[in-house]
Amino acid sequence: MRKFFSGFVVLAALLVLNSNAFALKVAVVDLNKALQDCQAGIDAKSMLQKIIEAKKMVIDSKQQELNTLSQKIQNPSTPKKDKQQLEIEYQTKLRDLERYKADATDDVVSKEREYTQNIINGLVETIKNISQKESIDLVFEVHQGLVYWNDALDITPQVIKVYNKIYEQSKK
Repeated sequence: MRKFFSGFVVLAALLVLNSNAFALKVAVVDLNKALQDCQAGIDAKSMLQKIIEAKKMVIDSKQQELNTLSQKIQNPSTPKKDKQQLEIEYQTKLRDLERYKADATDDVVSKEREYTQNIINGLVETIKNISQKESIDLVFEVHQGLVYWNDALDITPQVIKVYNKIYEQSKK
């Protein structure tokens, strides 16, 4: 028993003396910030905005058609027979507009999800590369349960910088 206790004390002493051998290098990253601030994220936002604007123009055009039909239907000089046909046409175009709006929304959400996932995948790969180069053992995402971290541990600006270089090279 005495040998066991002596061995335990020696092992504990060695661990204390060599604590640097077991020290972990830890960093944190804010993926939301990186996603918003990296050039790929900025470009994706711009592309999404263009898609939204194009779809909005189509919706506005279809809405204008409906307004024109509505005016014709409400015009007292329009013959009753024509009004019935116009009302059928109005209902058909209204359904088409509603379908288009739903499809447009789904398309924008799908594109946003696709762009976001591609960028996040690239950022994660960049984080892995930085971690390997700098011998970082653990990287925590700040929005996944961390309560406090020293700002010196935050590698987000470095991740954005490196990822922007990779992104710019991929555009060439």
